[in-house]
Amino acid sequence: MNGTSSEEEAAALLALDALLPGEQADAELRIGMPPAGLAAAAALLAEDTVTAPPPELRSATLIRAASRRPPGRPVDAALPCDPAVAFDRTAADLNRLLGSLTDAEWNAPAHPEHGRVRDLVAHLVGVERLVLRWLDPHDSVPDLPDHVAATRPVVAELAGADPRDIARQWYESARAVRAAVAGDRNRPVVFHDITVSVDQLLVTRTGELWAHAIDICQATGRPVPQLDSERMATLCAALMAAVPLALAYQGTAAPGRAARFVLTGPAGGAYTVPLALQAQAAEPDVTIVTDAVSLCRVAVRRLRVEDLDAAIDGDRELGGLVLAGLGALARD
Repeated sequence: MNGTSSEEEAAALLALDALLPGEQADAELRIGMPPAGLAAAAALLAEDTVTAPPPELRSATLIRAASRRPPGRPVDAALPCDPAVAFDRTAADLNRLLGSLTDAEWNAPAHPEHGRVRDLVAHLVGVERLVLRWLDPHDSVPDLPDHVAATRPVVAELAGADPRDIARQWYESARAVRAAVAGDRNRPVVFHDITVSVDQLLVTRTGELWAHAIDICQATGRPVPQLDSERMATLCAALMAAVPLALAYQGTAAPGRAARFVLTGPAGGAYTVPLALQAQAAEPDVTIVTDAVSLCRVAVRRLRVEDLDAAIDGDRELGGLVLAGLGALARD
């Protein structure tokens, strides 16, 4: 900074009474009284600090801001896509991943309960077959609360099949699921031991396909797969809506209390959610700030809560309880 600029800065700070006592005395000796223009500006600023704003300013500002973008969403945030589109894209991504696997990679250990990559994909064949039955209002599916056990007969059936044929069967079944969701997507359907809408089922299945793609990539030394921002926004919105159900399912609901999530990244946004079913969001007792993608990885149980980089403000014990419950509805 040259001498003239330094003097001008010192004069401005002196006029605004923003110097430390020692600095102010030195500036007064060097500069003297502030120029008339700066003194006038300082007087106006000083007047603003002691003058109450017009009572209608806050509401007018909020109305104006809300008219320019929805509350809780960054200006450039990605918008959620249709749940059927999210499922479609994620199935196509997984299909491409499976098509790139070598013979050795098909036999790599991928999951502590399902086993090898080929067994994991056979499990998905079984899941898609179940989903097709759940979507059929004329079909009656027996009670199958255990997600892993429910598909073991199909895994056994496909034990001797070529893994590429298993992949083909899975993708054909996934395409059949996509075709079967036409019509009223708000209608209730069974999904193991819970009842959800068709759209909620599609989002849940999107999360499962992404989770198993993560399993396969980690088993074969590939980078963790990334969903596009629209799909991540879809998962985030669904996760926030499901928080009360997840806590109730786990037996940790907190009636009368609420949490505020501030999710960062392109799919982020701010959400205040009640911590019990059939409750309205109240003033939050805790605020959790974290990355949107990482939080969704916690929800699909592919990132441990203790490994999540999150800032918790307010009731930290409640915040830990909420985070611990996010994966309650995930299915492996």
